[in-house]
Formats: sequence, C-alpha cells, structure tokens
Amino acid sequence: MRAGPLSDSKAIDLLNRYFVPVTMANEAADPSGERGRIIGEFAEKKMGIGDVHVYVIGPDRAAIGGLDIGSALDNGKHLAFLSGIVDRLHTTPGAPAFAPHPQSAPPRVEPGAPAIHLVSRKLTDNKTWNEFPSENWLMLSREEWDRILPPAGAALHATWQIPQPVAVKLAEWIYPQTEETHAANRSRVELADFRLTLVELDGSLGRARIDAQVRLTHSFYPGRPSNETASSQLAGFADFDVTERRVQRLRIVTRKAEYQGLPFGCSLVSVSRETIEAQR
Repeated sequence: MRAGPLSDSKAIDLLNRYFVPVTMANEAADPSGERGRIIGEFAEKKMGIGDVHVYVIGPDRAAIGGLDIGSALDNGKHLAFLSGIVDRLHTTPGAPAFAPHPQSAPPRVEPGAPAIHLVSRKLTDNKTWNEFPSENWLMLSREEWDRILPPAGAALHATWQIPQPVAVKLAEWIYPQTEETHAANRSRVELADFRLTLVELDGSLGRARIDAQVRLTHSFYPGRPSNETASSQLAGFADFDVTERRVQRLRIVTRKAEYQGLPFGCSLVSVSRETIEAQR
C-alpha cells in the first residue's frame, strides 16, 4: 500500500528537523575513502549494506543504524526507524541544514543557443524510485539550432525535417529512469524522425508544429547489451524569428511512449541563457 500524504509529510518533517540527508553518486570521486569506510563499518556491525541503502551516521562519523531498501519503502518501518534513532539519541530538532535547491543544475550556454531541459519518468505507481522524475540537459550549438529553422522563403503549411545529426541529439535521451553508474550516454538511436509544419507566420515571427517518432535501444543496467527498446510518439511546437534566424522556444512532449512494456512520459523544454543566468 502506497504511503499517503499524511505519513509522507511525517517522514519529511522528521528528516528536515532531525537529520541532514546526504546522497553520493556511485561514480563520484571519493579521494578520502569515506564511502568505503562507511560501508566497511556498517558491514562489520551487521547493519546492512548496499548501493541502495539508508546509512545513518553520527556527527563523529560512527555508524548508528541502517535500513534496507525494502524496509525504507515501507512507510511504517522507515518512520519507526527514524523515530527510534531520534528517541535513542535525544536529538534536538532544528531548521533544515540546507535550503531546498535544484538537484540538476543547468549548464552555461552561449547566446542564442538555449539549453533543453529534459524530464522523464515511468507512468506507473509501483512504489519505487520510478515515481520520481529524472532530469537531463541537452546542448545544441548555435549552428545546430539554426538547422531546426524552416528553409528560406518557406510559406504557411510548408513542411521540413530536422536533419539527422540534430534529431539524434534530441532523441538519444528519451527514455525513463534506468540504473546508471556513469554519465556516459549508452543509447543507440534507431529512429529519430522530427517533422515540422509551419502553422503560423506573422512577418518574421513563426510557429511550427512538431510531430516526431523516436525509437532507441538502451539497456536498463550498465555494462549489458542494449536490448531494451524505448519507443515514443511526440508532439510539440517551435517558435522562431526567421529574420534573426533564431529559435525562441521549443516544447516537445510524448503523446505515447513505452519502455520494457511500461508507459513513460517525457518533456523537452528549451531554457534561454537569460533565464538560466537569472536563476543562478
């Protein structure tokens, strides 16, 4: 049974008032060897270990308690676990140590070449990390953005395709969360068909409808053959200024998408350099 809003809020309140949550990516450099030290101590004290595991350590870095992922997904068990530690240590509550902030920082981009913020997640309610969206940032050069624009002199209802090198860049990350240990892209794009139709034209300003199909292979686990397929039908639009030869905004979403027999949703949204810099 999935945790309800009330029990979820209790867990969030406990974490914010009594703990300092920390995550570390598997591939993160750890020159101090602290990650290995923590795992070694938990193994020695038989508190459980694993890549997906809750480790609680004290201010002196000593192991206090651990929780396996199955128990952590059981709302009653993880609430009892957290409350038990607070009661045992007589911890004094306080304000969160860090203010909420984005976990995926936007990159620096050149003028006239927006970044594309991609968000994806499986559309299933199976009480796992699939419930949470994954994020990525796609980067196109100024020249690559230019190749999305309509051909010179295009009239209303004209159609064109995004050239394959650019289309593949848009397509290769359109899949839901998978297990990752490195940032390297391991997708193989089999189909990246992005077709645009000029639906509005007012002087130099225009809008094109986007209809797309994407199919790629991407293995769920790293280091294994890429034999799982992510297939998507997408729709969206691009606004542009044909005189300045500049794409002003790009919005694309999946209409229907499936990976490993399960549906997923994905969106690609352009974010201008000005917006990114204003939010830093």
